Amino acid sequence: MVFYFSGTGNSQWVAEVLSEELGDTLMFIPDAIRRDCFSYELAPTEKLGFVFPCYAWGLPRFISDFISRLSIANVTYLYYICTCGDDTGRLNQEFCQLVSSKGWTCHLGYDIMMPESYVNLPGFDVDPHDKETRKLSQAKARLQMAVDDIIDSREGDFQLLPGGFTWIKSVLLRWAFNKWLMSPSKFHVNSQCISCSLCSKVCPMHNIELSGRNPQWGDACVMCMRCYHSCPRKAIEWGGWTKAKGQYLNPNSPVS
Repeated sequence: MVFYFSGTGNSQWVAEVLSEELGDTLMFIPDAIRRDCFSYELAPTEKLGFVFPCYAWGLPRFISDFISRLSIANVTYLYYICTCGDDTGRLNQEFCQLVSSKGWTCHLGYDIMMPESYVNLPGFDVDPHDKETRKLSQAKARLQMAVDDIIDSREGDFQLLPGGFTWIKSVLLRWAFNKWLMSPSKFHVNSQCISCSLCSKVCPMHNIELSGRNPQWGDACVMCMRCYHSCPRKAIEWGGWTKAKGQYLNPNSPVS
């Protein structure tokens, strides 16, 4: 079984490849949360996998909360794949400690660098097209390595991209990120909005509703930015920092 979350399609593509190669069931985490499904039983030879994006050099908080609530019988082999735009800091330690607290062992973990999608701060933007193409090509090769290792049930293998200054990034900067940059209150639309409601349709958390002609964001937002990257008119903005920034959706697994 593969539990996954994806905003712009990077992690969705990874999860779909895993499902096809391993023959395992896919479970989209927001769907499980909405249906209040937290108890599962694996078949005797079934592997347990988690696929998710890196948020500020750590696990997204709602992913941690979801895993904490899970009750899964017959966990014999567990792995994760994390997609990131650059590096992941101390995410590996955080994930392994989390599953260990549930009595599970993480046997394998991969960080896979993907095209950048975070645009919410000055200096952050999507990658140029040539860099995006190069990252996607390299990601395919790295994902195939991960698939082969999972099929072989390799243990103790962690192919990570921690980067430098991991304590500063994963502790100090991540604390600031979660405190000040995870609020949907800064979302708004500009005059280009045509009230097409696509943002509401693609939101994985079902968190956007049209009020009159304008979308309104609720409290369930996880800042995946799928709404921003999916808007056909580039009408969605977050504060004043996303103006003139690019958009990105994974071409191998479009999320529209």
